[in-house]
Amino acid sequence: MQITFDPHNVQECATIAILLCTTAPAAQPETAQPETAQPETAQPETAQPETAQPETDCHGMVHDDTIHSTPASKNADGSWRAKRGQKEEYDAAIAAATQGLAPPQAAPQGMPMPNPASAAPATPPPPIDYKTMAERFMGKMADPDGLPAEYEAIYAALSIGYDDLETNQTSIARLSAYMDAVDNGDDHDGCVRHAMSAAQ
Repeated sequence: MQITFDPHNVQECATIAILLCTTAPAAQPETAQPETAQPETAQPETAQPETAQPETDCHGMVHDDTIHSTPASKNADGSWRAKRGQKEEYDAAIAAATQGLAPPQAAPQGMPMPNPASAAPATPPPPIDYKTMAERFMGKMADPDGLPAEYEAIYAALSIGYDDLETNQTSIARLSAYMDAVDNGDDHDGCVRHAMSAAQ
């Protein structure tokens, strides 16, 4: 379309200006620039709490109610106390647990095996303190599951005389060895055999 007007006529110029404003295409809004993605900041990983490891004995065994006494208690050597009547299963479990130990390394071919040093003469164990043994025995008598037999039957089987027990080291050693066998899960007869062979 062509429009003619007198550029010297103020009125016509104003009219043309109005026309131009109404016919001019609307200004396009500026297109939004895509925002540059900000790199995500890595969240520090929260430390996972460590799961508690079950307690093991000196053989690396976890307490097992089927072969170990309940509540859980340990012998003087750090092994779990055996459950009464489960001696064979208890010993088998210890054997299985300790089989994982590395066997001794064989000497390389052509190298002579060193002769083992002669064993030093065994020193006799120190005498067992009567008071310590008596307190241990009294504790087992107070425990319903502490002893497999009445104390009179134990004294008779071990040939222990009550009158000289306090000074007779053989009797003290037999009674202590009997209690060791009880801790290992032996029955009365097994405890007697152990005590008589351990304290001659």
